Amino acid sequence: MKNIAVFFGGKSVEHDISVITALQAIKNLGKDYNVIPVYIKTSGNFITAKNLTEPQTYLDFENKVIKPLKITFDFGRPVLLLMKNNKIKKEIAIDCALLCNHGHGGEDGSLQGLLELCEIPYTSCSVSSSVLCMDKCLTKLVLKSANIPTPTYVNFDISEYKTNKIDILKKIKEVISFPCIIKPATLGSSVGINICEDENDLESFIEDAFVYDNKVIIEKYLKKAREFCCAVLKIDNKLFASNVQEVRKEKIYTFNDKYIYQKERENREISKSLEDKIKKFSRKSYKSLECDGVVRVDFLYSEKENKLYVNELNSIPGSLAFNLFSSSFNDILNTLINEAITRNEKKKNICYQFNSEAIEKYISMTDHLKYKMN
Repeated sequence: MKNIAVFFGGKSVEHDISVITALQAIKNLGKDYNVIPVYIKTSGNFITAKNLTEPQTYLDFENKVIKPLKITFDFGRPVLLLMKNNKIKKEIAIDCALLCNHGHGGEDGSLQGLLELCEIPYTSCSVSSSVLCMDKCLTKLVLKSANIPTPTYVNFDISEYKTNKIDILKKIKEVISFPCIIKPATLGSSVGINICEDENDLESFIEDAFVYDNKVIIEKYLKKAREFCCAVLKIDNKLFASNVQEVRKEKIYTFNDKYIYQKERENREISKSLEDKIKKFSRKSYKSLECDGVVRVDFLYSEKENKLYVNELNSIPGSLAFNLFSSSFNDILNTLINEAITRNEKKKNICYQFNSEAIEKYISMTDHLKYKMN
């Protein structure tokens, strides 16, 4: 029986959605797995506990959690160390980490880097790919280099904005114009996003985005654009695109639309050529950003221009995008775990050592310098 550590929560504005994704995943993992829930609190502490699979626990966590144990790691070994009163109470060998984290600290390469150091296989994109997917500006650079269409954009960080505010505002008006859409560059779940109709709200909306991130991206807003999504899963190095679904929305698909009011995604009729193009660009985007695991690709389609744009990639999508596939959630989870373990096994064939005389030469040189100084 494989020990599967399910990571979720985190120091992120998408913390609550991550909890839901994890609860759904744990419920659908087969009995062949021994599940160890690893909850990352908003403080950044890693813990496990008796009742982490019960949704009610998270409504009043500190009072409802039962027998929590702090988790730490032994770098170089694929184990979890369960701590109580600063002493190791138990050690659990981990066969794979199922990542259900969204946003900062979990989807941006940070958690992936930790697991790499522990040599624990994990189900998401690599460190570098996670960084590229998380940062919308970097995503667009890769998409453009691969000749994948993406909306026109301007980006800047908080330091640039403070020192060159007038020039940046001018560039936005000239390159993007209005209406435009203003986003934190490394956030998901539609948090901190505003549509700016004219320059009267431009500065205040930029300041709103800076509440959530130190980097902002501003894109041309495509009026009446239809939104589609398609997920991609890699199996034996072959890329499989999911069903294409259209998002029913008003102007933008907000956080509340996605998670609170549960507006439906629907299979409205689309042309076969458009569906094929969405799947083609989904696979191409996945490959260009060197993704692994399951990734959801979000699209904008301008009927006026008859043009399809890749908007962004989600390297750990909400609910792991299981609803987009015809396969069961259990089958998808099995695939993610098996693929992660296979990738990790391949890493063991890489040579990480190189014998040289560099240290001996360094010692010889420093000894020579000491002799000359004396």
